[in-house]
Amino acid sequence: MADRDRARLKIEPREAVQRLQKYRPPPEGREGKLRLDFNENTVGCAPAVVRTLRRALNADFLSCYPEYEEGRTILARYFGVSAQEMLITNGVDDAIKLICDTFVEPGDVLLIPAPTFPIYQFFHDVTGGRTRTVHYDEALRLPAERILRAINKRTRWVALANPNNPTGTLVLKGDLQAVLQAAPRTLFLVDEAYYDFSGETILPWIRKFPNLVVSRTFSKAFGLAGLRLGFLFANGNLAGLMRRVHAVFAVNSVAMVCAVEAIRHEDYVRRYARAVCKNRERLCKWFDSMEICYAPSAANFVLVGVGRRAVQIARRLREKSILVRDWAYDPHLKNYLRMTVGTSAQTRCLIEALGELRDLIDTRARPYAWRDLVSYSAAEYFG
Repeated sequence: MADRDRARLKIEPREAVQRLQKYRPPPEGREGKLRLDFNENTVGCAPAVVRTLRRALNADFLSCYPEYEEGRTILARYFGVSAQEMLITNGVDDAIKLICDTFVEPGDVLLIPAPTFPIYQFFHDVTGGRTRTVHYDEALRLPAERILRAINKRTRWVALANPNNPTGTLVLKGDLQAVLQAAPRTLFLVDEAYYDFSGETILPWIRKFPNLVVSRTFSKAFGLAGLRLGFLFANGNLAGLMRRVHAVFAVNSVAMVCAVEAIRHEDYVRRYARAVCKNRERLCKWFDSMEICYAPSAANFVLVGVGRRAVQIARRLREKSILVRDWAYDPHLKNYLRMTVGTSAQTRCLIEALGELRDLIDTRARPYAWRDLVSYSAAEYFG
């Protein structure tokens, strides 16, 4: 066969896939280090969950396909919704993909704040959609009028992480209500991945607003990131549409068993979340004392402006076995580090390490200068 004929036979992906940037996975080699880079639970899940996991790992259990009905009913009761209003997903990533698979046509527009969790745009791009961004003001607020001005007839959906990642900031409930009422033909995802640390939720609103979807995860406060367990909540009609598209066995049996056990130990999760919030305040007070700028956070992390040596500071911390998140590849966030907050001892360790690197931190770095973020793109996270 001639080379020309072989070239004709080459199988090409969809145009939208050809435009995607290469995925940048989390770095490996994190074991044995103080992992403050991916907003995980820093002490692990409730011990009873581990005991349940060990009991579940037998040949009969693993050889069967998952069964969901009993677990779905228990979990729905925990969240205060009906089983018909909830979908269990393979992490929130799967939940975001499910929204795109169900509702997004090529050319549809996604509206997101800048900066925010890049996976919203990633899966939207896979469908062939386009993305528009709206940036925070210099006080890190995202006012309703700013969102509404950006919505037009091509805006298929809006994704709002609340608290937002990586800023940790909240959109006020009054503003959320205003946009939901003003744009009833636009789907809104409010991602409450960090709800356990903020205490702010609009989950009950799914019965009030037919255009609202809320997501949650057990990857953060519950300490089950390795099991990939997320949730989508919507009114019965929206949830039913998404259920048509969802994989039959999207969530594995081990994740289901551990999730049901985890909610039986809610006090463990709440104690951990309260400790994190207390240590977050302690860390921010230290930043204040050092005149280091940071974004006010309602999550289990703090975004800190450290200046042009951000990558060097992150590397020096890694040498001390402390991992924090840097954005060397993102021109808009390259001067910032995101630091997960953990226990008192872990926070003390982080503060001591930062104190030793004090001369590298530029106190003139301001995490409030968001004007430059208008051109933000997920390509900068996946490039």
